[in-house]
Amino acid sequence: MKSIFAAAFLTVLLGWSLPAHAQAGDYRVQLTPYVFLAGLNGTIEEKGRSANVNAPFDDILRNSNFIAMIYTDARFGRWRGTLDFLYAEVTSARSTPGPLFSSVTVAPKVWIADPEGGYAIFQGEGKEIDVMAGVRIWGIKNSLTFFRNNVQAELDAGSRTVVDPIIGAHFATDVGRKMFVFGKADIGGFDAAAHLDWQALGGAGYKFNEKVVGTVGYRYLSIDDKGSNSSYDVALKGVILGIGVRF
Repeated sequence: MKSIFAAAFLTVLLGWSLPAHAQAGDYRVQLTPYVFLAGLNGTIEEKGRSANVNAPFDDILRNSNFIAMIYTDARFGRWRGTLDFLYAEVTSARSTPGPLFSSVTVAPKVWIADPEGGYAIFQGEGKEIDVMAGVRIWGIKNSLTFFRNNVQAELDAGSRTVVDPIIGAHFATDVGRKMFVFGKADIGGFDAAAHLDWQALGGAGYKFNEKVVGTVGYRYLSIDDKGSNSSYDVALKGVILGIGVRF
């Protein structure tokens, strides 16, 4: 519980912010450490043992799930470069172990680095559409501890690194003088590493001044990866609140 309040406090102080717009010729750098509270659901498998994980967003306070992130956005005219890094650790998720075990503890740890480059195919007064391409690198460590009759039966743990090509688009548009809305979607994997790797996010923001903006949004991030000894078919999802500073 304390970790949730700490995450919420950091979110309010640091948060996530996406830019509203940039005119051709403008240069801007945005460095934003932030967190968002996230649920996790899907199937995790190691060495033939699997568990269905279900920690929905409305169970966040009880499950103490959160994600820490750093987001960097650099722009020059129509060109754009971004780097998104996150670390996620879920230590208490509801799970289904199967008929042979009475319970299972699931403790996945994930880090993700997402460098991308993009170009604004449209820029207008308070409006912008960017096309983006890059890679998303997943470092995944699965840990499954199975129990039967309150006795630990087996511990399965393994790690895997996945590098997925991704393509996508980002848009932002002003709504009045202070408000704006934004969205981003991308897709990748294509069986180059993971079978499927995609995300979608969107929200609204308020511009306090030229350097400080506040945002609220929602993000859904999913991967379907099946290795020779492991499987990781999960989605991270949650509400984002934040305050960002531009340089």
